[in-house]
Amino acid sequence: MTTVRVLLKVFPVLVLGSKKFLHTIKTVDKKRGISSLETFYSITAAMNQGQLEKGEKRSIAEDALTENTKKPKLENENFLKDITVDEQHESEDVASESPKQRFKKMALLLSYSGKGYLGMQRNPGVKTIEEDLFEAMHKAGLILQAHIDRPQQINFQRAARTDKGVSAVRQIVSLKLPVTEKPDRIVEKINDHLPPQIRVISIKRTTKGFNSKISCDARTYAYMLPTFAFAPPDVLTKEDYTIPSEKIKQLNDLLALYKGTHNYHNFTSGRKPEDESSKRYILSCECGMPFVREGIEFAIIKIKGQSFMLHQIRKMVGLSIAIMRGLANTETLKKAWSPQRIDIPIAPALGLMLEEIHYDKYNKKYGGDGIHEALSWEEYQPIIHKFKEDFIYPTIIETEKTEKSMFSWLETLVLHTYDIREDGPPEVKPPPSPYVSVLMQIRKIEENEPRNGEVS
Repeated sequence: MTTVRVLLKVFPVLVLGSKKFLHTIKTVDKKRGISSLETFYSITAAMNQGQLEKGEKRSIAEDALTENTKKPKLENENFLKDITVDEQHESEDVASESPKQRFKKMALLLSYSGKGYLGMQRNPGVKTIEEDLFEAMHKAGLILQAHIDRPQQINFQRAARTDKGVSAVRQIVSLKLPVTEKPDRIVEKINDHLPPQIRVISIKRTTKGFNSKISCDARTYAYMLPTFAFAPPDVLTKEDYTIPSEKIKQLNDLLALYKGTHNYHNFTSGRKPEDESSKRYILSCECGMPFVREGIEFAIIKIKGQSFMLHQIRKMVGLSIAIMRGLANTETLKKAWSPQRIDIPIAPALGLMLEEIHYDKYNKKYGGDGIHEALSWEEYQPIIHKFKEDFIYPTIIETEKTEKSMFSWLETLVLHTYDIREDGPPEVKPPPSPYVSVLMQIRKIEENEPRNGEVS
């Protein structure tokens, strides 16, 4: 009605001169939306000639347009009714399960230890982080069962994907949640239904269009490993090894070579050198100062990049270890970025963790607008650090001590050629000792391992 009033008042000449508009009026007239095309034409003509006063224009126009304007029965109304009946029942079921609530887009900061879980992403029938998170939110009365079955209804999205046994220090998921309570209270309600090794740290309101994966600028992964992995070839590899400061500097000089854009087709599987997606941009790559836990010295390598491919981080670490141990050199690394196929070892999955998700552009645009908060989480660092010390680090240390995964993997490094290889399974060097058959089996398992933490 408002649109018609504007047309009658401001654009009478355009209205009468528009064949398309008159055709529309005829169509509406046939469906009894307007009682008479002649009446409508007479009104607009009188308006153009100035024969009607302002009040009369409005009154007569409204009468003409509202006469017999009951909801028209569409020709296909019965058909539409039939095809929407299931949706109507579904809506009634949802409405009966919970009163109508106001949902707003949120960013949820999550920390978890991946021990005992088959990854982050929900996979019905198996134990995953998302499965426990959805169940906790449902028990807390924040989402419906329909939202668990169809997460897209609440716009659920994870920022990064972690796989079997991989932990996350700062994982972010975006979703719509009811705003009937304060964020701190929502966090408490969810955590009441989660196991101790999964914690929601905080929840913040975001813009309507925020997507935790698409809005992400970069991701930082960390790899925690015992420093004896970097022992030179003339030093016996033992658990009580401590790395000298000059070796840390040498390692960081090596890791710095990864910075920038390079072709990482040799650091993943299923990618060809000519694929544009094989090129990845690394912002930083460095090793922190070592620390001792339960008699073993550990160090953490942090790699920040825009995105990562399957096995990329583990192969970056694996080749770095081989170079530090004298089995390869920096020329091997440079050759690995060439179109040639190079044999590169893949480090164990143990020790890999998602460290942080970065939203620099989002924070710059919306963090200071007075409505939304920056997604930086500095105020929660003490809580996050305590969680790492209580749940993530102990799992890595305990597994290394009991299973000696790094020791076992270091013995397989001599099986690699670190040189050009043909398509197909990589060749191995002649057996250096009687136990090589066991090591070859380890090698085959490594080459066929499922995804472990990297995201595409």
